[in-house]
Amino acid sequence: MKDSNVLIRRATAADSNRITELCIQLGYKVLNTEVHERILEIIDNNHTALLVAELNGQAAGWIQVSIRSTLESGGLAEITGLVVDETVRGKGIGKSLVLKAEEWAKLKNQNILRVKTNVIRTETHIFYKNIGFEEKKKQTVFGKRLSI
Repeated sequence: MKDSNVLIRRATAADSNRITELCIQLGYKVLNTEVHERILEIIDNNHTALLVAELNGQAAGWIQVSIRSTLESGGLAEITGLVVDETVRGKGIGKSLVLKAEEWAKLKNQNILRVKTNVIRTETHIFYKNIGFEEKKKQTVFGKRLSI
């Protein structure tokens, strides 16, 4: 890693303000109250991990990795979110977070780590290819808002 002052640790509810700021940097319009509640749910879930890269006492990035199991493919670990502060990108923080996610997945007996990225995030595609990921397929994602 290029920056040896980085500590990778489990996220806590106290990280919610900074994690919210990082989500907003990535283009997600979320409220701190929502992020705070989600963090509380995640840290109590044995099938997902939320890790923070701390640089000089402040969260500089985060990664979420979860165990997924499907009937047709079985189990695997999936990176469901990764953000590094735009002011410190290129310092190895993202790679360090991914390596910790790999360690977590192995502890959960998963031998596949997968990630999906938006087609417009071409720099992200390069990042993942540079750290050993291979493109497996392209797909279209559909969604439908449900009234509850």
